[in-house]
Amino acid sequence: MVSSSQKRILTWLSKFSPNIENSWDVTREISLPGIADGLGIVRSALNLPLKKLEQSEMVFKRMAHVIGGGSRRRQVFHISEKGREYISSNKISSMKKIKTGIAFGNMPKHSELFGRDDDLTKITEQLNDSSILICGLPGIGKTAIISSLCEQFLKQEKNVRWATASDFTDVYQLCSQWQVNDSLPQDLAALENLIIENCKNQILVIDDIHQISNRHSLAIDELFQKLNDLDLFKIILIGREPISGFSYLEKIQILPLEQEFGAQILGEDLPLDTRMSISKRLGGHPLALQLYQPESELPEQSTDIQNYVEKTVLSNLTKEEKASLDLLSLEPIPIRSSNASVSEMIGIFDDQALLRWSSGDLKVELHHLVRNVRRSFIEQSEQIKIHISLVNHWESVDRSDDEDLILLYHQIASSNENLIQLIEQQLSNLSPHRSNILAVLIEQAIDQIPDNSDLHYFAAKVAAKRCEVDFLKYHIEKINDERNIGLKYELALFEGRVEDAENLFLQSLENSDNDLSNRLSISAASRRLEDRIFDEKADDGIFDETSEYLSKVDISKVSQSSKSTFIIAISVIKHSLALLEKDLTAAQKLTESVQHLGSEAEALSLNMRSKEMIFQLKNGVKSSSEVIDFVENAIFHQTNQIYRDSIRLNLVEALTYSDLELAKSQFEMLSKPDHEVRLKTYNRYVARWWLCNSIIFPSQRLTSLRESISQHKVSGCPRAAKILEKRLHSLI
Repeated sequence: MVSSSQKRILTWLSKFSPNIENSWDVTREISLPGIADGLGIVRSALNLPLKKLEQSEMVFKRMAHVIGGGSRRRQVFHISEKGREYISSNKISSMKKIKTGIAFGNMPKHSELFGRDDDLTKITEQLNDSSILICGLPGIGKTAIISSLCEQFLKQEKNVRWATASDFTDVYQLCSQWQVNDSLPQDLAALENLIIENCKNQILVIDDIHQISNRHSLAIDELFQKLNDLDLFKIILIGREPISGFSYLEKIQILPLEQEFGAQILGEDLPLDTRMSISKRLGGHPLALQLYQPESELPEQSTDIQNYVEKTVLSNLTKEEKASLDLLSLEPIPIRSSNASVSEMIGIFDDQALLRWSSGDLKVELHHLVRNVRRSFIEQSEQIKIHISLVNHWESVDRSDDEDLILLYHQIASSNENLIQLIEQQLSNLSPHRSNILAVLIEQAIDQIPDNSDLHYFAAKVAAKRCEVDFLKYHIEKINDERNIGLKYELALFEGRVEDAENLFLQSLENSDNDLSNRLSISAASRRLEDRIFDEKADDGIFDETSEYLSKVDISKVSQSSKSTFIIAISVIKHSLALLEKDLTAAQKLTESVQHLGSEAEALSLNMRSKEMIFQLKNGVKSSSEVIDFVENAIFHQTNQIYRDSIRLNLVEALTYSDLELAKSQFEMLSKPDHEVRLKTYNRYVARWWLCNSIIFPSQRLTSLRESISQHKVSGCPRAAKILEKRLHSLI
């Protein structure tokens, strides 16, 4: 006869195809730790039922390489054909197709819950009235309870969006994990609008909310307060005390299990009285029960769980294994197990239930209870030595972009003497997708050297990139050299203080050499020219001010090798000015003048001529079909994707006047904003892209306008931003 525990094992294993029975690499889910995690029971409770299943030939075992579990082969289990036949004949079948909601993000697969019916009922009832904050000790089962609850919501055809926080999580990363949209705006207000548009009547979950750093927690707290007030969706935050903020949410504490339910985690092989006693001695703590080994000595009832973990659970580790555990405990975020400094120990730690897995069992970290225990026992001087060891490790491996910043984290934590240069190097490669991490790391460096002007300059640069005005203002005041002029200039543009920005620009020219002064002047001319909205009449000052900036360029002081580049840049700006002044003849002469300059002349002249064709389309001289044909040819000859997209975006803007459907078809051929590109000119493309998006897709108008405003400010176009702000206010 097949017992209930054996049937649960068979049901679990039956989910995996027989095709993997001879595979060298297999999923962790069919290893002993994976089965135990899936069923929510202690590993030792699997030994007897698995043995009986083997004897009855319903299951067989073999050695295989577990993906992410180190190079050592491990024991894995497969259900046999006989086992599959048993499950098939004992399964309750239903002809009715069950509809479910959609789970967005990396929602954990919940194990079977024991003794949590009352908690689930209480949480469900509270969610009928308000969003909630779930609190409790590490390992008490908070995540398992909420993931189980979310499975129920999915069966009720409700959509669930799940995110897991880390030390570096910001609002943007949360929305990315929630998969709110393919193209995420960078502006907080635009993100708020996007969540409102795309997540109504859904469940929004953030696990490990306590991990979020002070650098990002205020913005997240403020966003969730606004979302909570709207009552358009239910928010579930999960974390352990202490948790700062979120006082507007109803807090529900998750308590240890009652003895009888704790006993169920221990399986069915030990006598019930024994299991009840173990459950009592371990205080009904689910993770402590899952860490239990029959050979381990049980603590006195008064012993707290942390002491139990250190003095009992970890007491069987060798000196080498404890040292490896300490290395893993100081990693800031889950890491790829294959790249871990202790990759060969992963299988050992996994067998002892010390690890928590994510991203399809490829990324790993210590269970937070175990991690916190180990960290508390490492002296500060020893921590620095461990961080140095981890620096050496991460420097020696092939790293992803995120792992570059894990390396920087350890370099900062070990007080590396080249700290300033290391951060500056990362700053030069900064992208918004990783700015959340770098913002936190720079703050950690500032904690070590509070008055360092370089660090405050780096922090201000990151804040400017992230459109964080308050952080930008704070750090500017801490910079004690002329570098703050450029940042004050950016701040003035961002805040729309045009006159102040002009004065700061002139001041920056005075402090620049000839080459830099020329480049700044051309950049300012280009920025002023683009500080407008395509469907609005150009303001009177645009012609005089752009020409004034160009007049500051001294070609005679440009090196011979750079002269052609400067002449082309000036010609392109003058060409756009001529078209704005409706002087097509002057524009065509400028196009002719650049055709003999350099190897890029053909592509450039086609770019300029496409603008002339689009100008004629807008003025009824050319048909849309002949203009589109010319534009496609011009795009084909461009060597740079940004140039291709800019030409097509010019066409889209023109078509919005006359043929919105045609504009839409052309718009959908554009590259979506790529926030890895770090050019101000590209920010202007992004600003225009979002503006067109607001016109072509009216349902996204608020979100798109907010992001367009933000991107215009970031790219130094305050006048355009002000025009769009008026449009936005008319819609609200």
